[in-house]
Amino acid sequence: MSLVGLKEYRSAAAKRKMTGASAMTPVGVARAAKGIKLDAAVGGEVVKGRYHVVIYDRAGQLLWEKTLPLTRGRLSDDFAEKLARAIAAAGEQAAGTPQEALVEAPEEETSAAEDVGLDLTRTDAAGNVGVVTGPAVGEEPERDADLDDPNRRLRRKRLPVPLFRLSVGPATVRRDQCLRPGVKTCREYELMQSKPVGITINFTPPEAGKGFGYPGLALNAELFPLARLDSFVAQGFGVLVNFQHGWSETRIIEENTQGAGEAQVVTLTDLGFTGQLTWRYHFQMGFPTGGYPLGNPEQPLGWVGLRGGVGIRDFVVPIEANVSLPSSNRVGHGLIGFDAAIPIIHQVRVELGGSVFINPGPGREQIIGYGNLQDSTGGVVSSGFGLEAGLAGELLHWPTGGLGYTLRWRFATYTDQYKGQGQKWTVCDNTQCGGVGEESFHTLTGGITVSW
Repeated sequence: MSLVGLKEYRSAAAKRKMTGASAMTPVGVARAAKGIKLDAAVGGEVVKGRYHVVIYDRAGQLLWEKTLPLTRGRLSDDFAEKLARAIAAAGEQAAGTPQEALVEAPEEETSAAEDVGLDLTRTDAAGNVGVVTGPAVGEEPERDADLDDPNRRLRRKRLPVPLFRLSVGPATVRRDQCLRPGVKTCREYELMQSKPVGITINFTPPEAGKGFGYPGLALNAELFPLARLDSFVAQGFGVLVNFQHGWSETRIIEENTQGAGEAQVVTLTDLGFTGQLTWRYHFQMGFPTGGYPLGNPEQPLGWVGLRGGVGIRDFVVPIEANVSLPSSNRVGHGLIGFDAAIPIIHQVRVELGGSVFINPGPGREQIIGYGNLQDSTGGVVSSGFGLEAGLAGELLHWPTGGLGYTLRWRFATYTDQYKGQGQKWTVCDNTQCGGVGEESFHTLTGGITVSW
């Protein structure tokens, strides 16, 4: 193991516009490491008569931290020697080399530590700087189990993962649907000169100037019951729940070869639900925002994760309305996906996600009208996927969470390929058979969040 001189380190940090105190922050370490070969960086300060030491890896992630006792403003010989070995162990761990390869610490532990940015000095009331050495004669030094074994693997600091995060707020939904006989896509139908035989369905947003869609309410919950454990693996296991409800009074006008019929106002309801298990890898990055209560001295929390579970999308048209527009009852289909959060500061976090839906069938009403009840599949093969993106953040902080906001766009799309002869698409011969249904939802949500 070799040491990087403090001058060389500060020069590398300065080239990336990190000077002064900022060069010794986690962000400064990560930037400096791009210009020099750096496995770990060490820093520390004396606070209220105790010495607080931190060790970062090349990415600025905290590998280890400890607050050590001082005796008359001095670090004991025992602690100084073992701290030097802990620093060596951190460097080996960050570099990915076996712990068995550790060597004995050099005799000049103090100067070596200073070369990598570890401040082992103290300042007295008169402003004089002295080297921290051993205790006074006759005093028994304190001991610390974390430093007794020089080859003990250093544990990564437990990250401030919240036990739960809840958000609630209004939503607005735009729904589009088309049903076309004898084709594989709705666009294909529109481009045909001679249209296939059978009823067609359109459901579109309100006319221009009358709003994005229909209103609703969205609720999200995240639960990580093992968040307080030291293991980053255990911290990542959680449960995700999303609930959404919308309603709309919609004017429906049915058209046929004789022309348009009378308009009917029908109350429609939209219910969405997902329940998923997830595992997330949590990390800290971005910029701290000062002290409590309006800031947080630690870097904000981000994650990348995988998830899977079940979903429901139930768009209901009342039977008593007696209209051709069918309900879409996609109940209990599977889904798998991912999500990620990239923090910038505590108040701004970019969130992304995506899911693939597993056989999200449209429900019995559409199968009767367009599919084939005699077929084991119901005469329909369905597929779909979802995307989401948004901003979130905590405006008021506490150590493992805060009170904040969320703004999110969600998109879900479904395609149903029908085959056979239904009650509404009755032609099934060598010219046409079956058809296609396409349905999509754009949802905008916003609200408040609380996490702890």
